[in-house]
Amino acid sequence: MLRSQARRRRPAASHTTDLPVDVHAATAALAIPTRPTSPLQAVPNLRNHADEARRQHQRLAVAAHLSGQLAPLQNPMAIAERAVSELHTAFQFHLAVIQRLEGETLRVLAAAGPHVDEYGFLAFEQSIHQGVNGRVARTGRLAFVPDTRHDADYLRRDASTDPGSELSLPIIVDGRIWGVLNLEQVDAHAFDADDLLLAEAVCSQIGAALHRAELAAEVEATVANTLGTLIDVLEAKDAYTAQHARDVVELSECVARRLGLTDRELRDVHYAAILHDIGKIAVPSDILRKPGKLTADEFEQIKLHSDVGGRLLERIPFTRSVAPLVRAIHERFDGGGYPDNLRGDDIPLGARIVGTCDAFDAMISDRPYRNGMPQGDAVAELHRCSGTQFDPKVVEALVEELSQR
Repeated sequence: MLRSQARRRRPAASHTTDLPVDVHAATAALAIPTRPTSPLQAVPNLRNHADEARRQHQRLAVAAHLSGQLAPLQNPMAIAERAVSELHTAFQFHLAVIQRLEGETLRVLAAAGPHVDEYGFLAFEQSIHQGVNGRVARTGRLAFVPDTRHDADYLRRDASTDPGSELSLPIIVDGRIWGVLNLEQVDAHAFDADDLLLAEAVCSQIGAALHRAELAAEVEATVANTLGTLIDVLEAKDAYTAQHARDVVELSECVARRLGLTDRELRDVHYAAILHDIGKIAVPSDILRKPGKLTADEFEQIKLHSDVGGRLLERIPFTRSVAPLVRAIHERFDGGGYPDNLRGDDIPLGARIVGTCDAFDAMISDRPYRNGMPQGDAVAELHRCSGTQFDPKVVEALVEELSQR
């Protein structure tokens, strides 16, 4: 628990204190002594030393744990939700909220606490010219409110459940104010200097995680543009590829969600579906556009696109996790596919999903040398090849998806 039965160090003032975002300056501004000033004071300080050490250890442990929890996340919403959840779980705050600054408006991105649903916090927004959090977003200085009853800026909700004390800090991302972390407790004077140190450390971790997420998004956009250029080149060679890829992406994502894939796995399926034919860039155009049946030689050249696509994507850090999926899309569940004769669960699940959706879309699509199958016939073919060409659980998920359209 954040509050302890041990004597707490409290600020002398009951009004709001705006503090610079600097740990040492902030704790000094709270006017909290850090060592005994007389022999008489030393006795209670020694008595409380063990409690203080335990609380400090707990705070350090939470900060370290939170850092590990935020490290792999690349979505601002996920980062905010994880941060407030971990803080509430560890310290039972009356309320832990992260608000995002959009222009001159603060919008709640995530909140945790016993009254979150009751007061509709997730739909709450405020101007930066209102409330304690607005002042923090406007000035970039943290605000410490030891007793909310004496703060004119505090936005009141319900006297029976309003908190007694509040700590509000700016979240800084790449040198700019990104939003606000707000922590509240029921009792007045519930926060001390250690809480301030913890909150500042947590804010730094949140800011660092959000900065990593922004950089990752920029890299993703850059790589997506580069890959888009490659796809444009491929589409110029084979016009069928463009619409086919879009259809396979949409279907693959739906099937992947039905099968419970994680966000990271969904991302890989998304890009594997977009890029599953990228290796055809190395296949002669006359073979890709041939209206009749391919010769054995020509089919061998077509088969090379799985290997070419996999090796191409393996060289790009952003698509390295997608490469095994693209390489394995034409593997068969019974081991009779190409290029590596993988079978069963040795084939990445994402590849099994995209491969099945790719085959289904190919069956129902018109080509220069044949008309597409009716959907019912294509579904019957999926069932016929379930367990041989296709993974049965993927077939089941795909058929369920199609039946609801």
